[in-house]
Amino acid sequence: MKLKNFITAGIALFSYLFFPGCLDKEIPVTLSGELIDKGVLMNSFTTKDSTVEVYLVTENAIEGELLAKAINAKGLEISRSKLIMTLQKDDAKLFSFNFDAEMDLDLVEKYRIDLRNK
Repeated sequence: MKLKNFITAGIALFSYLFFPGCLDKEIPVTLSGELIDKGVLMNSFTTKDSTVEVYLVTENAIEGELLAKAINAKGLEISRSKLIMTLQKDDAKLFSFNFDAEMDLDLVEKYRIDLRNK
């Protein structure tokens, strides 16, 4: 049994060293209640390194500043990225948020997309 554990650990270490992308954790992305209440839906998302991409769909025209927040295990914001959103009636668009490259990705538990208050 110990040999099996040793082999499993060796495979995991090999994968980590030579195929680091295989062990990347999926970091969830959510929309704020305010965006959902305004009829904005997120059909898909991807997270890769310090970039988050979301595909947003809406039935009604909406514009404003989107604010993506990286949240740690304690629920605290540890980084943010923002961009201008303009969606027409019955529109959809892919938005890419670029976070600071020095952000420690191991601390990020989730990302939340908000509509920035003016």
